[in-house]
Amino acid sequence: MSFKGFFASRKAQVLYLAAAMTVGFGLALGVLALNGSWVPQKTVLAEDKPIVVPAALFEAQNTFRAITKAVLPAVVEIKTEGPVQSADQGQPQTPPFDFFFGPQSPNSPDTPNSPDQSDPKNKGKTPKAPKSAGLGSGVMIERQGDKVFILTNNHVIDGADKIRVKLSDGREYDGTLVGADQRRDLAVVSISTKETDLVLAKLGDSSELQVGDWVLAMGNPLGLEFSVTSGIVSALGRQGGPDDSVNINNYIQTDASINRGNSGGALVNLKGEVVGINTWIASPNGASVGLGFAIPINSTKKAFGDLISQGSVKYGWLGASVSDVTKELAADLHLPSTKGSYIPHVFRGSPADKSGILPGDFVTAINGKAVEDTNSLVQAVGDLPAGQTAEFSLIRNGQPMKKTVLIEARAKESELKALKLWPGFVVTPVTPEIRDQLDLAPGLEGLIVARVEEKSTADIAGLKTSDVLKAINGKPVATVADFYRELNASSGEVKLSFIREGVELSIGITR
Repeated sequence: MSFKGFFASRKAQVLYLAAAMTVGFGLALGVLALNGSWVPQKTVLAEDKPIVVPAALFEAQNTFRAITKAVLPAVVEIKTEGPVQSADQGQPQTPPFDFFFGPQSPNSPDTPNSPDQSDPKNKGKTPKAPKSAGLGSGVMIERQGDKVFILTNNHVIDGADKIRVKLSDGREYDGTLVGADQRRDLAVVSISTKETDLVLAKLGDSSELQVGDWVLAMGNPLGLEFSVTSGIVSALGRQGGPDDSVNINNYIQTDASINRGNSGGALVNLKGEVVGINTWIASPNGASVGLGFAIPINSTKKAFGDLISQGSVKYGWLGASVSDVTKELAADLHLPSTKGSYIPHVFRGSPADKSGILPGDFVTAINGKAVEDTNSLVQAVGDLPAGQTAEFSLIRNGQPMKKTVLIEARAKESELKALKLWPGFVVTPVTPEIRDQLDLAPGLEGLIVARVEEKSTADIAGLKTSDVLKAINGKPVATVADFYRELNASSGEVKLSFIREGVELSIGITR
């Protein structure tokens, strides 16, 4: 039988049928393996598949929308212009807050500030002084007649001789500096307008904030006008900052994105209330890394009122130097904990001195409110009105007591420097580390003079750092508690006996 004839034969047809059945059976097994059945479906487009979004997310989104709509119109952009600080004036080339409001470098020689002397038309013209431009934010808080008052940071307007304020709807006004305060890093700028539709922000209570609370940051980051970011309160009571040697604030920490230009803007809670003024960021490169810091709004309220009414902030004054304590010093002073603030010196004639507060006292509360540390004491005293009394809870020689202090207005720094501190020096126990560092004799015991305040009575009398104090008025002092007990027991001259480089010496100091 030929090859062609075989494919036309009955045997070939049987083979065809068997092969078809085998393939069909294999396909059936494959379909059953895929869940046992297969039903043809029509083509499904993406828009035919509904996306289910939890209602709670829509509620959060609507909340953010409502907050932004209500508060953002109260946030303004602040542009400043001022003279460039030159290096020979002792100013830093890069200001500490430069990352908030843009570069502060002088204009280049070919800008309009410096007429091209090669142009005949500019011959004899005096070059204009170079200017620096700044950018920040602010919040409209109060209105009095035609004046609208804006709260911002001191560093936003510091050194500015021209201020321009822009609203979220594009309207612009000339701004006038009402007052500024470096210690709080706050300033108030005013604009004048008869328009009555300007939106004022509602202030909240920052003491109600808790870690984990949702917040929104509003401002002008990187010159991108009127932006809103969201995040949470990451921490409360943070201290430090770019100018912590002067600044007395504690801060709200947030991971809501804050960048250059946000400084002076609003930190807002879910009620649409301003609970903080965005102030600085911690960043290795000047960009947001989720570490933003805002001044609690409660810390701004008194300052805001003072700046409007007086042009400056009036601080209450206790008249004592204050310090935190280590665990070792707390044990030496018979303190139950380190929570509070230690008074190593008192200014003569100050409210503290007049009320009977003594060196070595440890403040635990003011008017019944606990003092956590020295920073909280400084803030609490600063907010106390001058001319009113305050009750200070103290620990002295291990015993609790209370003193009523008539608070006075804080004097100028130049006036404070003229006042005398008592006793004017600080002592600390001799530890093995101090003994090794100062190469003290093995058997030498007593208290090391850790610091002597310049121009104090002790300094004038000749006491020096590293002297080893042995006795006060002939009575041995082995602990810091001994030192203050004997020091405060005398109302007249105090005789100090000490060792200096192996030689026994003594001096007298008077209150």
